[in-house]
Amino acid sequence: MLITSDNSNRPTLRGRIIVVDRDTHIGELIHSHFSPEGYSVDVCSSVNELYNIDLSEYSLMIIDLNIDDNSGLDIVEQVKQHRDTASLGVITCSVNMSPTTIINALNAGADDYLLKPFSLRELMARVRSVLRRQIA
Repeated sequence: MLITSDNSNRPTLRGRIIVVDRDTHIGELIHSHFSPEGYSVDVCSSVNELYNIDLSEYSLMIIDLNIDDNSGLDIVEQVKQHRDTASLGVITCSVNMSPTTIINALNAGADDYLLKPFSLRELMARVRSVLRRQIA
């Protein structure tokens, strides 16, 4: 299920975000919390949907590492290795807080890691931080 923002009447002020999480409730929460702050948020719930999206149009991806049989790490590596998406900011999230998982995510190219469940306020702060580093 792909959820997209209706941006026809409102310019994107802060950036375009893609949320990749099979839990559509999380995607909807992020969408409803970030859209009023000027972010354009699209949500997809599977890797198959993600392959049909042009990620070069986004500023940031928030991805659950456990998406579709734990393929989130592979997605991060592919995104960071591709010329058109190498500069895409990536925040990974997972229910797993093991040091190995965090290290693997960061080594794959993630800009940040967030433990689920997370606070939307903390996520907002991390999104702003990653996007600020992209501009600098």
